[in-house]
Amino acid sequence: MRRCLRPLNLVDEVASFLPPGVGAAATTAAEMLRRLVRVSSIRFPLLRLTGKGPDGPLVCILAADQMAGRWWTRTLFREEPTQNLLGVIGPRAARAAVAEVADGADITIHQTPWPLTRAHTDGATVPSSVPLWLDTSRPFDAIVYGDRRGRGSRKDDARRVRRLALRPRLARGTRAVERFRRELYEPYAARRFGDLFLRVPAHAFRHAERRGWLLLLEDRDRTVAGALLERWGRDHRILAFGVVLEDVIPSGLLLEACYYHTIRFATEAGFPRLSLGTARPLLADGVLRYKRKWGASLGRPSTWETFALRYRNTPATRAALAAAPLVVDRGREGLAVLAASGERSPAAAIADVDTPGLATIAVLVDETPVVLAPPDPRVRLVPPAEAWPAEATLGHPLAAEPPVRDAETVATAR
Repeated sequence: MRRCLRPLNLVDEVASFLPPGVGAAATTAAEMLRRLVRVSSIRFPLLRLTGKGPDGPLVCILAADQMAGRWWTRTLFREEPTQNLLGVIGPRAARAAVAEVADGADITIHQTPWPLTRAHTDGATVPSSVPLWLDTSRPFDAIVYGDRRGRGSRKDDARRVRRLALRPRLARGTRAVERFRRELYEPYAARRFGDLFLRVPAHAFRHAERRGWLLLLEDRDRTVAGALLERWGRDHRILAFGVVLEDVIPSGLLLEACYYHTIRFATEAGFPRLSLGTARPLLADGVLRYKRKWGASLGRPSTWETFALRYRNTPATRAALAAAPLVVDRGREGLAVLAASGERSPAAAIADVDTPGLATIAVLVDETPVVLAPPDPRVRLVPPAEAWPAEATLGHPLAAEPPVRDAETVATAR
């Protein structure tokens, strides 16, 4: 009741009782209003990070909030870098402020919150997360057993899960959802992600249960794992997984059981496709790779935050992108990956990052010319003297804001 005293929160609460299509639209509209009001008060620290990259010194200019800054720092650097605070800026001034201090930097990154994400970005647009979708219109056996064999495959995971003989059960009600959140989801996710844990709020669990399903897995008379699914618009998605910690059954095996039984439930319920949740926009990310193993493909991002990335094609940048290939949103052109070959051959680097859902694979190479056979229309091999996309070049004319001209100057120019 206290939460509903705020009008936009009340809209959320009412929307959770509406049909999924109408409810999702109302919830999204309420969040848009929240962020529109909040954008003028957002401030980012402008940092110059200097430290050890994957292959020597790396310099990065970063303007982002604390959580995003922590993730980018750990993604690009091998050790905690030296941080020099250059100022505190708002999101509208980030582009010009970053460009002004970019001399000597290998990479610059600035965070762009909604609604500024809808404006033209003069760089490679990296979404804050990417969804992974699984085609569940196929038979369950075709999904689970139709892939490669061997240790670590999803067929091998399915074999271990069947041996557990866990009993799936659908639970209903606020108490069941709250218990799942407190006893399974939060302890597991907090341990798995540490200080990068983005907590799903309690009210989101209640709302999801009203338009979805809580699937629990039981071992004899105790609940050991579960997944919360919800209908969101026309689609179905997994909001959260949770497993028991410090149990006789390893948490990793319980997570495999969650995926196995959730996919089985989706196919039996007739879902055309199922979102396995989101992951960081990093193809080397463990969560993303795990979801890929179950047959998921990258989907179009729909995030409230993006990051504008610009770079110089230096050895330090190529080493960083070889270790951390990033997903880039090209709008109507689809998703791309920005990677580098490093010590591998270009063909090996392409094979390592090739993921269902990518329209373009851009690989920075150390030598030019490089010939790839057979040719692939999705591939862009980028020699040291160039960058991809062109507007992501550090030093590109769009890097700085155009000068502000007074009315008399504008009239004269006209």
